[in-house]
Amino acid sequence: MRLAGASRSSDRDLLKIVRTIADYQFGGGVGEKLFDDGCVVKISKKTGRPKYVYEGDEVLATVRYPDNLLALTLRGAEKLSKILPRPRFRVVIRPKALDKILKGMNPTARDILDVDEKIVPGEEVLVEDLRGELIGVGKAVVSGSLMKTLASGVVVKLRKVRKKP
Repeated sequence: MRLAGASRSSDRDLLKIVRTIADYQFGGGVGEKLFDDGCVVKISKKTGRPKYVYEGDEVLATVRYPDNLLALTLRGAEKLSKILPRPRFRVVIRPKALDKILKGMNPTARDILDVDEKIVPGEEVLVEDLRGELIGVGKAVVSGSLMKTLASGVVVKLRKVRKKP
């Protein structure tokens, strides 16, 4: 399937750009695994730069501006969780807090069971339950090491949350 806004002659170049962004953001080698050769990059009509990465009809990620980093969808986060070793980029939620998170509330310091201490504020994070199931994806508000020591306060601003089963 060919998406409007994706240029035929530069498909490989566009894919290379988003793969490079993923390697920078999540670590070397992630880009090629996250965005395989079947992925299509759609260009922003306004800027002429990569905007969306599709796998089939599904969006995996959006290139956000002005920082040019990736904002993952739930599908993109699922793929990333299979690529990255635990605990990298992960925030694990306590079972008692799961219900409120599934309702769309942001996790607070009290809700955290475990966290990747290397997380820095503003990074894309995967929010998981104790079993390693993806609950949502969002942006870290504080560092991973601070998440462990805080007594209260929002630690992740969720962008996408899995629907409650």
